[in-house]
Amino acid sequence: MKFIKQQIVAETKRVLVYRNKHFDRVLTPGKHRFWDFKNELEFVTFDIDTLYFTAPDAVRMYHTYPALQSHISHFKLTEQEVGLLYLNDTLKGAVAPGEELYFWKDAGDIRLEKIDLTTQFYVADSTLKLIEKAGLNLASKLIKSAKTSACKPIYEMTVKRDHVGFLFADNQLVKELPPGRYGVWQFNRDYEFKSFDCRTITARDGADIYDKNKTIKSMSHQVIGEQEVGLLYVNQVLKGIVPPGEHLYLWKDAGDIHLERVDISENIYVNAATMANVNRLGLNCAAKLFKSETAVSCNPIVDVSIESEHIGLLYVDNVLVRKLPPGHYGMWQFNRDIELKVFDCRAQMLEVSGQEILSKDRVSLRINLTASIQVTDAVIASQSTEDVMSFAYNILQLALREAVGTQNLDDLLLDKLYINETLRDIVGTQLQAVGVKLVNVGMKDIILPGEMKSILNQVVEAQKAAEANVIKRREETAATRSLHNTAKVMENNPTLMRLKELEALEKIADKIDSLTVYGGLEGLMNNAVKLSHQ
Repeated sequence: MKFIKQQIVAETKRVLVYRNKHFDRVLTPGKHRFWDFKNELEFVTFDIDTLYFTAPDAVRMYHTYPALQSHISHFKLTEQEVGLLYLNDTLKGAVAPGEELYFWKDAGDIRLEKIDLTTQFYVADSTLKLIEKAGLNLASKLIKSAKTSACKPIYEMTVKRDHVGFLFADNQLVKELPPGRYGVWQFNRDYEFKSFDCRTITARDGADIYDKNKTIKSMSHQVIGEQEVGLLYVNQVLKGIVPPGEHLYLWKDAGDIHLERVDISENIYVNAATMANVNRLGLNCAAKLFKSETAVSCNPIVDVSIESEHIGLLYVDNVLVRKLPPGHYGMWQFNRDIELKVFDCRAQMLEVSGQEILSKDRVSLRINLTASIQVTDAVIASQSTEDVMSFAYNILQLALREAVGTQNLDDLLLDKLYINETLRDIVGTQLQAVGVKLVNVGMKDIILPGEMKSILNQVVEAQKAAEANVIKRREETAATRSLHNTAKVMENNPTLMRLKELEALEKIADKIDSLTVYGGLEGLMNNAVKLSHQ
């Protein structure tokens, strides 16, 4: 058995000597020799490069043996402190609150920067960059004891350009954050971060935040009256229309915001400049309204154009309020029911075609009728009938049946104006009672069934044949009487007889190329007469 024990300690090592299980001393670098007759010594080696003094009973040993304190540094953090551990001015990591740390002094220049979480829960920009650069914002990099739960030491947030952020700690708003990168120590608190796009102008998504924190500087809140309409301008550009009764939440960073209020309690008409602006920007749409989700959707403006030779009747809540001459109009339709009826004051053509009607003598006729009507009193027309053209069509159809059904076919064919005059008398009065004038009415044609058409054609053909025969006999009689009169005249007048003969000779000469005369003029005349009789 050897009674001398030797220990060689390297530069990066330290050895704790125990005698009979009790701490005796610390061995520094070098060669050490000990007498150990009873084998009472025990040596425990530590690597100081690991930085931490990790003996199982390190806390008790440090506080019990002053000889150990000259080799060990001790740091203690409260529950409201977080530490930044530096070794030789190099950040080694973040230390969790409430931790007790023991370091080998000879490991290097050790420095622990303490941060009070009650006043400095935000991480300085320089510290945040340093921790990110070293890759220390990880739960696995947190310096802690086994009793402490692992977590990322820093809660990181990024607020994008044209956005605003809100940081909540334990469900309470603690700060508004402009664009940038931020970090908070997330020990001992439950954090939540919300970011909103200010370019949306409306801050309705953040309304709950504003209602609970009236001191928020990034938002504004305005209430539109029940008889008001809001015109929202951003940087002098109209962005949208706000319905009555709305609570409007706006992001101040969206730009130069101006809300123009329009009183619609009495005047429902939209001025021409506003109307043109709304139409140019395409804002007359329910989807473009600045409104809450529960509000009723509708187009904000009734936009109508009344053409020339037309007239409009404006009804508000089913009450006629005004006649509108030709022009362009816009009306706010919030809080009221607006209806516009437009009437064409020009004469309008109406066709009543293909009417199958039985005449008094039970002949089936198909009649086509055309009429022109004109609205003379739009108010009466609107109050009397839903559709002027349909009303006129129906009464023309009924009147036509009445007129045809009381006449025989022969009478209708004989007096074609009867139907026109009858319809004018019947329909004109009825239309006048509803503010409509019957300008003209006329029957275009009467179409007979096939069998009746054939019979009538035969009748007409027989009539015409008889008329032709009478005319032929009359003409033959007249021709005979004329010949008789001519013969009597020529009988007593030789000169006239000679002229007739010369006229006949002229007609014959026109039909031949050459003529040879024998026997003189007398012989020519005699032969010509003979030739004409052949």
